[in-house]
Amino acid sequence: MQALASTDWPADISIDSDAGIVMDANTGVVLYGKNIHETYSPASITKVLTSLIVLEHCSLDETVTFSESAVYNVESNSSSAGYDTGDTASVKDCLYALLLKSANEAANALAEHVAGSADAFAVLMNEKAAELGCQDSHFANPSGLNNEEHYVSAYDMALITRAAFENPTFAKIVETTYYKLPPNQKNPEGQGISPGNKLVKKNWPQYYRPDVLGGKTGYTSIALNTLVNGARQGDTTLITVILHSNNTQYEDTSRLLDFGFNNFQSVKIADYDQTFSNIGKDLKIADVSTAGGESLSIDPDSRVVLPKTADFSETTTSFDYEITAGAPDGTIACVTYSLGDHKVGQAYLTLTDSSQTAADIPEKLVSQAATAAAQDSSDTALSNGSSEALPLSNPPESAANQENSSTGKSFGQLFHISVRVPPAFIAALTAILVVIGAVTAGIRFLQMQRRQEEDALAERRRRRAERLRDSGMSEADFDLMMQDRRTALAKKRKKRSHKIP
Repeated sequence: MQALASTDWPADISIDSDAGIVMDANTGVVLYGKNIHETYSPASITKVLTSLIVLEHCSLDETVTFSESAVYNVESNSSSAGYDTGDTASVKDCLYALLLKSANEAANALAEHVAGSADAFAVLMNEKAAELGCQDSHFANPSGLNNEEHYVSAYDMALITRAAFENPTFAKIVETTYYKLPPNQKNPEGQGISPGNKLVKKNWPQYYRPDVLGGKTGYTSIALNTLVNGARQGDTTLITVILHSNNTQYEDTSRLLDFGFNNFQSVKIADYDQTFSNIGKDLKIADVSTAGGESLSIDPDSRVVLPKTADFSETTTSFDYEITAGAPDGTIACVTYSLGDHKVGQAYLTLTDSSQTAADIPEKLVSQAATAAAQDSSDTALSNGSSEALPLSNPPESAANQENSSTGKSFGQLFHISVRVPPAFIAALTAILVVIGAVTAGIRFLQMQRRQEEDALAERRRRRAERLRDSGMSEADFDLMMQDRRTALAKKRKKRSHKIP
């Protein structure tokens, strides 16, 4: 077993299956895992990835035609929805047959419909898996039937299942407990189908869980039992994966879900972290706010997952200034939150709205300065009965009186200039000073954050060195071991990639 986290991370759980994982769906944080990077045959949970690719490439009303290859290029006595050569069905009906009935001919037909052949579809599967961050897995067919080049890890399968549940059509299909397929050659009256997943079926009360959103089962003689599920309680959504189980997949899944829901909570970062909005509120130059309100904000939908015994104030932050594709408009950094050595979530740091962008700040201050200077000049001229511009000067005062009387003066009165200066010049000068001040403040802020990141990195390295010493291994030996593992994996993937049709 592998407990992933800082020393106070909950770990009071065990499962009987050879591999399993429970992941927070909102953040991707692993709450518990056993052999999560070891590879196993997935069997029919492969169809989660197949359905995700189909949903991204097809509309539900497209017509799929079943070829002889699609129908008969399957193992004997494997799962089928009764389609025969020449049958047609909508993509929607094929997906229900795929995910509820686990129909292998539907998997082949959908693959041919999308990519022209099952082999070409397998290329799309591996591309999609890589896009989702999978590193341990390789797919050779759309159904999950036994193939030595077809394997997954629990971690990779959790990433795939997490992405699938983000698709509302997938989520709707896997929560369905009964669906009527239209007629085909072998079933002229049509047929009703239901999922094999006992966690969503009330007629299996020993396994049924109302918090389970749905999932997918799998079995082959090599894979043994496999199972993926999504579940939700309150604001927390969990993903579970079980691999290579000897009929303990349902009990193990319930243990994982109970462990996750009982020990962890999902919270919105914006509800707890006001650091960045306060910076925006407090930043002033020459006593004039640079933003006129909040200028920085954390993505309001981002979350962290924390042990229920932990407090948000215990988290630390680090920054990545490389903005990834898909980041919201106005993003200036990605903030990663950690509890000890465990990453618990991340969020985008953005400017709140287009009217408060950095480019607009000088313009706003110029406008305020120009108004104040113009008003000051007009008031001075009127008090002397003249419409002619007068010097922006004040009667001589003691130093103490000057300091005390500055409060409440207009912007122009703070400048003691003995020559006539047009208000527009004062405004332009103010704008230049504001830009310089804003840039300086920004640089200092970034320097401070980078120093904090460097200190945190040094502390993590120190802790890592201590853990290695405690285990009797030197850092050099550990780095060499990891390098050898990466080299071996790279050679293994390269060798397999040459075998892909």
